[in-house]
Amino acid sequence: MQNNSDINLPILIIGAGIAGIACAKKLQENGKKVIVLEAKSSIGGRINSRKIDSDIFDLGASWIHGIDDNPIWAITQENNIGTTIFNYDNSQYFHKNGKFFSEKEAQEFEFFIDKIEKSLSQTHKKSALEAIKEIIFSLNYSGNTFSENYLKKLLLSFFERIANDPFAANLDLLSSNYQNHEGYFQGNEVVFTKGYCQVIESISKNIEFKLNIDVKTINYEDECVKLIDSNDNVYIGSRVVVTVPLGILKKNHIEFHPPLSRDYIHSIQEIGFGSFNKVFFELEQPLPFRLEGSVEKISDFYWNDTDCFNILDLSKIYQKPTYLMLFGGDKSKFIDNSTDSEVSDFVFSSLQKQFHGIPNKPKKIIVTRWGVDPYSCGSFSFPSLNHTDDLIKILHQPIRKLIFFAGEHCSLKYAGTVHGAYLSGCEAAEKILK
Repeated sequence: MQNNSDINLPILIIGAGIAGIACAKKLQENGKKVIVLEAKSSIGGRINSRKIDSDIFDLGASWIHGIDDNPIWAITQENNIGTTIFNYDNSQYFHKNGKFFSEKEAQEFEFFIDKIEKSLSQTHKKSALEAIKEIIFSLNYSGNTFSENYLKKLLLSFFERIANDPFAANLDLLSSNYQNHEGYFQGNEVVFTKGYCQVIESISKNIEFKLNIDVKTINYEDECVKLIDSNDNVYIGSRVVVTVPLGILKKNHIEFHPPLSRDYIHSIQEIGFGSFNKVFFELEQPLPFRLEGSVEKISDFYWNDTDCFNILDLSKIYQKPTYLMLFGGDKSKFIDNSTDSEVSDFVFSSLQKQFHGIPNKPKKIIVTRWGVDPYSCGSFSFPSLNHTDDLIKILHQPIRKLIFFAGEHCSLKYAGTVHGAYLSGCEAAEKILK
């Protein structure tokens, strides 16, 4: 039986990212009074579309990762939101001298990538780095396309790159069973010509948001919840759904009274959470090596020493020479703490080491720094060395039917994705409605 606080008090949601908005929408559709408290001056969280000059750049999430049965794709279709297909699994590779891998070299290289990934399912090592090193060391290469040593170096740095993107981690911090946690749907990958923010706008209508509310304390000693913000304002609700990024919980940005039990604290600290940044840049002229390669292949890999870099060609989308580089792990942390000029020097020196005709600096550069954003403290979660499903399942359990958690880090199948965050918000709402 509901008590008076259930009937008269709103359900409070902390965080106006897609998890919080999805949760609020579902609750409101079922007749509940909901208020969403957001620390920033705008909604969307890590979905952040910004207009710069005449172009829109998605500084946070960009892709719908697989459109088949994806709830985010369904929202775009219902609301006539324009997207364009951007699959980047078909890549070109370049040697250190700037020459393309031959067709035979690319086939052999991809054959060994596939072989290593299949072998990972058999490993007993916890660390992806240790597992991959062991597998690469045991490989017998009898071909004459590469030298064996060169091929093995390329492969190890390529897998370090996979840890960086899409997992926002270094290989030594990533679980060896990371392939079980990619969390994408089948089908084409698509991006938004006019920004991911259109999804947020379409599902956030008629929801009550209070912006610039930085919640510092959640008190749940009584039959209701009492939230206190950084200005000592108090908000009372029948329940609270905490949808802030995992980085905020890890930093103890919000204090719980009484304190969270040991199992919740353990889950929050053990689930991986990494920094992942984007560097967009526009040039006066297209990159010379892009003019020589396949126009259909929009993803290029190249190596400097032991570092593997990936560059995506967005020129077709922006109708001018525009490129995107994605960085996770240590390189992302470097970007978090560097100026635009330092990031530009880093990117362009890596290109100049490899290719001829590269300018010294871009016409325009846009750099994200999610790791030092005070309201996210990172980008998204990843399967750490001690990752288990049980760590996530702890966060599925409401505390005294008063505190609920939601967000991409609460998704068993789709962690690190927008659809994972969205579905987690819907699931939290369903628990409250039961």
